[in-house]
Amino acid sequence: MLQMCIIVFCLLQVYVSPLTKSLMLRVPLEVKAKPLASPQLHSFLATETLKLTLENRDNMEYYGRISMGTPPQLFRVIFDTGSANTWLPSSNCPESNIACQLHSRYKARKSKSHVPNGRNYSMAYGSGYVSGYLSQDTLRLADVVVPGVTFGETLTHYQPAFIPTTFDGIVGLGFGEIGWRNTTPFLELLCQQHLVEHCLFSVYLRRMPGELYGGEITFGGIDESRYLGDLHYVPLSKVGYWQFEMSSVAVGNRQVAEKIEVILDTGTSFILLPIDLFEELQRAIGAIIVNGSSVVSCQAENLQDVYFHIGEKKFTLSPADYVVKLETPSKTICIAGFMPIDESFWVLGDIFLTRVYSVFDADAKRVGFAEAVLEEN
Repeated sequence: MLQMCIIVFCLLQVYVSPLTKSLMLRVPLEVKAKPLASPQLHSFLATETLKLTLENRDNMEYYGRISMGTPPQLFRVIFDTGSANTWLPSSNCPESNIACQLHSRYKARKSKSHVPNGRNYSMAYGSGYVSGYLSQDTLRLADVVVPGVTFGETLTHYQPAFIPTTFDGIVGLGFGEIGWRNTTPFLELLCQQHLVEHCLFSVYLRRMPGELYGGEITFGGIDESRYLGDLHYVPLSKVGYWQFEMSSVAVGNRQVAEKIEVILDTGTSFILLPIDLFEELQRAIGAIIVNGSSVVSCQAENLQDVYFHIGEKKFTLSPADYVVKLETPSKTICIAGFMPIDESFWVLGDIFLTRVYSVFDADAKRVGFAEAVLEEN
């Protein structure tokens, strides 16, 4: 979730609501179901590689389980590569904050390892925000203990965005350059304390209906069973976000953009692109722009594949990959999973990541990509 962008729930509200004002903000995609895997940690190399199962709510929220404090207090969080900060709802939030009251809340007074910080914080997500104050405590991923994590105790939420969510908070996986001043982000703490073999993590996301198995995030290693062929790496163009240069984007033989700055963001559901390229891309794939949204046929006839050229490798999104179906009691509307933003860069969110296995290598300051293995059962 990029702070300068709108989180997925606000995105749908801002861009889709002219078409579907009565819709919930969660958007299911049509896929086959798979039983939910146990949300526990697995290990490839003793305890140095940590695989955490992610759950999936309607392909809009991919979240895992953590605990904070001593004794542990349990939370559902998005592991967010689009930020470096961590925050959870606070038990001190006012009763008028419905979004906070509907989620698990951190109780500082019940944690023996809590350390007050005293600084206030505020984070903006486009038309939304969270605010509160900073604290420090011990974060646990299954049996792995990460002491000294600075996080936000959130007192105020942007209600329309956060009331409907399943996840309680965010664990940022970006670099310190975009984190709170004089704090060490979670990923850097994990690596500094040598809790994983390598300072990297890999992400495998799946599209499943309902609250089911959504994939995995592996800290410290790579799961070769989750991708086809070889991994293709490109260097980060700027350290802070997981940002790199993409060679080009094309639809058929038509090149839409080249030498594109891109941010890889697990906290954004759609693919975001500059406003001046949005309409061009939609016309190229065969969509119609209606009130700022790209409307397409739900049968996806006559829609085109979109090609993402990263380094020397081409990754393809077919219409089946990017068409999003919105259900209402009276009708069904389908849109393409691309949204315009008033920025010069692109953001590759979960629609891209469900088709491309991704490696976030903090040691080598690079990202790696390979075609993801698709599980249909």
